[in-house]
Amino acid sequence: MSTAPLTQPSERKVPYPGTPEGQLFHYTPEEAARFLPWSHNQLKRKAYAREIPYNDGGKRVTFTGRDIREISDMTAVRPLSETAQRRSA
Repeated sequence: MSTAPLTQPSERKVPYPGTPEGQLFHYTPEEAARFLPWSHNQLKRKAYAREIPYNDGGKRVTFTGRDIREISDMTAVRPLSETAQRRSA
């Protein structure tokens, strides 16, 4: 039986979604949850239900910076005056 200590997976450097590097970066659900109002499990469920944009490369759910920004826009609450202007247009 080995008594070698378990190594922690190295944290990869994650750019912010709004940066040029972050636009096409593929975030795991755990990484994307840092920027969104849902847990990584909720993000996966919403992705499988096709409620939010995501990528399915290699049968793994990932989110690009563009996806995260779009999801953030979907959940944003707009001022009432802005909402009224959109309805009248």
